[in-house]
Order: sequence, then C-alpha cells, then structure tokens
Amino acid sequence: MIYVTITAVLLMFIFLLRLAWIKKEMRRLSVQVERFHQGLSGKKVDIALLDKDIEELAGNINQLIDLAVQSNRDRIRSDRELRQAIANMSHDLRTPLTAIIGYTKLLEVSSVTDEKRQEYMSIIRATADRLHTLLHEFFELSLVQSTEYHLKLEPVQINALLWDVLTGFYDQFIENQIVPDLQITDEPLIADVDQSAVERVFENLISNVIRHTTGNVAISLKENEGNILLIIRNQADNLSEQDIDKLFDRFYTADRSRSSRRTGLGLSIAYSLMLKMNGRLTARLQDGCLEMRCEWKRS
Repeated sequence: MIYVTITAVLLMFIFLLRLAWIKKEMRRLSVQVERFHQGLSGKKVDIALLDKDIEELAGNINQLIDLAVQSNRDRIRSDRELRQAIANMSHDLRTPLTAIIGYTKLLEVSSVTDEKRQEYMSIIRATADRLHTLLHEFFELSLVQSTEYHLKLEPVQINALLWDVLTGFYDQFIENQIVPDLQITDEPLIADVDQSAVERVFENLISNVIRHTTGNVAISLKENEGNILLIIRNQADNLSEQDIDKLFDRFYTADRSRSSRRTGLGLSIAYSLMLKMNGRLTARLQDGCLEMRCEWKRS
C-alpha cells in the first residue's frame, strides 16, 4: 500500500513538473511571437522542451512567420513598383501635355504665319493622338490584369491568325526597310485561345520589333513537343541582360531615348494576355538578338 502511494506521488510529481515545463515553454513561445509581432525580432521561434505537440506548434508558428515575412517583402516590392509606375505614368502623360500646351500658346501669337500655324496644328493633333494611345493602353493594362477580366477560349488556327496580322503590318515593314525571314509551318496549328487576345499579342510583339530592331528580323511558327511555339527574333544591340529581366514589367522602357514614343505597356499587356490564355511569353538575349517566345498547348 505504501509502495503504491509513493509511486502515485512520484508520478504526480513528474506530471506536475512536466506541466510546469510545458507552461514555461508556452510562455517562451508567446514571448517570441510577441517580439516578432512588435518588430523587435525577425527570427523564427525555437523550443527548449522536446515534445511532439510543442514541436508541431512551433513548426506551424514558423510557417506563419515565413508567410508574414514573404508577405511583407511582396508589399514592399509592390509599393516600390506602384511608386515607380506612378512616376513613369506621370512622365509619359506630362510630356505630350506639355507639348500640346506649348504649341497652343504659340498659336496665340499674332505674328505666326499661316504656314507655321498649320505646322503647329499638325504637331498638336499628332501629340493628342499619342496621348489618346497612352490613356487607352493604361486602361487596357488595368483591365487585363484585373481578376474579373476573363477571356473566351475556343479552338483557333494560329497559322492563319498570324498571317492576317503580318499582312496588316506590310506597309510598316516596307516603310522601315525590314524584310522579315518568315518560317511559318503549313501544318494547321490549333490551340484553345481567345482570338482577339492572340491578335493583340501578335500586334504588340511585332510593333515592338519594328520600332526597335537594329537589324534582321525572323519570325517562325511551329510545333514543339506538343506545344505551338512562336519565335520572334530581332537584332537588339542596345539591350542588356538587365533589360531582359524587366522587359515585361509595367512601364519599363529599355530605350529611354524613345520614351516619349512608347510607354513600355505593350509587352506587359501581351504578357498578361498570355497568362490569361494559359500560355507563356518569355524573352532571352542571345548573340545580340532579342528572342520572344510564345507557347500554347496544342489542341
């Protein structure tokens, strides 16, 4: 009887001792979490008591800390990108507005000849058209990147669509003395896409090539391991690997000397549309050439 009592007392003592350790460990965890919450520590929590349940709790807390740290990094990056986007947008809008205001004031000068007046009016109209394009692209990008924006995916023959878009750029190719090397397969390549979105992607990529190529242009369309692969390749002596990493960022313009003529939005719009169609748009720099690659899953 005495032996049983001693055993019970000993077990009770061990239980109370372990309970005290657990409570102490819980207080340690609580203090560590509170320090992290107040920004006094950026470290993960650690435990001194070997207990399966407490180890699992600490692991879950550390996962939440990882998520909080990543969320904070994403917020800081988003804030930085937003500030940069606002600055770029302000610059892109202010430039044509300043030109329009300036030439409007010149029209008010009584000594301006009719010839000069016509020239100023022509410049104002062209600048206003550019401003209209900027505003349209700003709106289009915000629309495309919204979660509520959905595309209607249906079977489309990519070959025929590409030929139609290229035909529309014939005059611009001639004007810029560009003779593209076209390698477009005759095999019908069909993918579930939104036709108008694909047209927009083609137009943005080809427009970018015409504006900025410094040499030859090659456009190919073929099947590649069950995918439809479009490759647009052009000479780009003025680009660097740093430019390639940011090419699809909103408002990024690699060629700053032409920043008054483009917003950097076209490639970002094309990139967002490709994502909406479950496709991929990538870029790489190879041997002084910019290579854009569009991929869709073949139907």
